[in-house]
Amino acid sequence: MAGSRIIVLRPQPGATATAQALRAAGHHPLVTPLFVIEQVAWTPADASAYDALLVGSANVFRHGGPALADLKDLPVYAVGGKTSRMALDLGFRVRGQGTGGLAALLPMLAEDGHLHILRLAGEDHVDLPDSRLAIDTRIVYRSRALPMPDTLRDALAQPAVVLLHSARAAEHFSSLVDAARLDRGAISLALFAPALVDVAGEGWAAVRVAASTDDRALLDVANALCQHDARLQQADKPET
Repeated sequence: MAGSRIIVLRPQPGATATAQALRAAGHHPLVTPLFVIEQVAWTPADASAYDALLVGSANVFRHGGPALADLKDLPVYAVGGKTSRMALDLGFRVRGQGTGGLAALLPMLAEDGHLHILRLAGEDHVDLPDSRLAIDTRIVYRSRALPMPDTLRDALAQPAVVLLHSARAAEHFSSLVDAARLDRGAISLALFAPALVDVAGEGWAAVRVAASTDDRALLDVANALCQHDARLQQADKPET
């Protein structure tokens, strides 16, 4: 498919899943994860002290370790479909699933009478708005940033569309681009959520936000950016 090359920076195994979807749509993505997910030692929680689990990433279930087993009696409120599926695969009961971030799940928890919540999260996680819920947060994994590989630096010297799934990824990628003195004006960004716009900053060729917080919506944005870039490249060609 003509247009800019799509670059996938998210950690594995999500990077491979995103790349497969892009290839199915006719793209030839470059997969260069800028983060690696690592388990964090955490103190097992007393399940009897809580009414429910609040989970914002499937990485909780991938990297939570043996201590998760003691929490299987608690209903799970998950941020999206992937996290819900991972919970179900491990034998948890999913009581609620959101589509607009963790904050959207708080009213659902309250309506269901769950007031004492155990939130399992990564080291870098969003702050939740004030509510009448008592939320205890335990960190079970971290995302370690990696330096820019040469393959990514070379790819960014040409027009590219970069997928960014998190605020931390947007911040890290932006700093790497500036440190390498690459031209932001040759790079378009496909962002997973509106909160990433300010973090990414200005000067990019184009910035577009997915219509909803799911990978399919982000891929739609990337495809639209590629088509837009292809039209611009065609318009720049001299007439013969």
